Amino acid sequence: MTTDLPSTNPSDELHDDPNPRTPHTPGTSGTGFDPDAIVVTGIGAVLPTGRGPEALWSAWRQAQPALSPYRDPYVRTRKISHFGHVPDALQEESRDSVPHKLRKFGTPFTFNAVLAAQDAMAAAGESWQQVPEERRGLYVAQDDSTDLSAAAFHKALDNARTDHSPEAGVNLTRLVAEAFGNAATFNPFTVIRALNNNTLALISIAQRFRGDCAAFVQDAGAALGALQRAAFTLREGTCDTALVVGAGSYNEPLKLAAQYRAGHLTPGGPDGAALRSFDAERDGTVLAEGAVALVLERAGDAAARGARPLVTFLGAALRPAVDSGVGPSALAEGPRGLLAEHGLTPDTLGAVLADGKGTVRHDAAEAELLRALLKDSGVLVGSLRPVTGTLGAAGPLAELALAPHLFATGELPPIAHLRTPPDDGTDFVMGAPRKRRIDSVLSLHSTFNGFAGALLAQRPHTD
Repeated sequence: MTTDLPSTNPSDELHDDPNPRTPHTPGTSGTGFDPDAIVVTGIGAVLPTGRGPEALWSAWRQAQPALSPYRDPYVRTRKISHFGHVPDALQEESRDSVPHKLRKFGTPFTFNAVLAAQDAMAAAGESWQQVPEERRGLYVAQDDSTDLSAAAFHKALDNARTDHSPEAGVNLTRLVAEAFGNAATFNPFTVIRALNNNTLALISIAQRFRGDCAAFVQDAGAALGALQRAAFTLREGTCDTALVVGAGSYNEPLKLAAQYRAGHLTPGGPDGAALRSFDAERDGTVLAEGAVALVLERAGDAAARGARPLVTFLGAALRPAVDSGVGPSALAEGPRGLLAEHGLTPDTLGAVLADGKGTVRHDAAEAELLRALLKDSGVLVGSLRPVTGTLGAAGPLAELALAPHLFATGELPPIAHLRTPPDDGTDFVMGAPRKRRIDSVLSLHSTFNGFAGALLAQRPHTD
């Protein structure tokens, strides 16, 4: 039996699904409980919506975007209108979560990852700490947003301009050291900030992970790869628990410029509706930053230590996308195969969370993919993107973090700002949350570097 969570806004109106279907819960044959199933037992999030999955759910349910005018103390531009900034106060909390002696090795977005990881581990319960350090796996997905960035050198040059000491402006070594954040003496170990496994290094040191580990790079595909690797090692018995972290930031001048030149970014609108996924008036995406962490373990181990499973992770798929010449109909075979592997079809699926980047080209291709995959099945389709912006490596994990709320409330929030959907054949949720029992969720993702993927999750079963 499902108990609805109370609405976070008394003025919200729920719409009952006009086409209710008989729910199908995969994996319920026999005892229903599979001790080898991979379950999520802890969730942490540091996002533009705030700290924790509850803040993310509240913003999504109320269709309140956490996007704001772009701001940066060292980057000035009229080309970037909006961005999904992590709130300043929360960014300070992230920085404070990192031991002082390790801060020189990190960046603001890796600090977010550390705080998200701490929250996920705390949510998994105190008994989780009894897992030996060498049996803890760590799998990190990181955007290719590293130091030294153009902004770091801008800051160093700006400091040199106002520095009247004899060495200022003429000492290249000092300038580079300043850019590394260590002006007194150049410490070569700070080069770790420039590595694409920076997040993995910082978390493994701060939280003492000594087991199997891996770092994946670039966009949403990195998170899907990290989830696949974590599930594999848990099933193979290489580790007893796995921490999966997705983190990054598009707030780097060269990355922003590349996306702008590619025509991917919205110029912004007077109504503040900066990201309009699937709408006829969509004109581009909004980039963002943030981190999400998930604790994964085998269901039997979670039950043995008294942990409550929040969601069962069934699997993920990743393949070359439209940019690589593969059409939407062919792309639909990936998620369709993922569904079939676990006894699901579009007709029995609970909900789909579409990527919905908001660009004319990406959304048109995804709308075609949805038509090919769902074929008037009546499954509800939502999208988180207008609320958070394009998160990159944290995106798939953010949607997996929302699955427990979908299961508990039996409602799918609307796609913010969607007024004119691309067609009548796909049931996009608009205007108000839609009520329907949801036992399974398919999340779709596309990347800017030519890949498309999906992940599948279901309501957990307890012994």
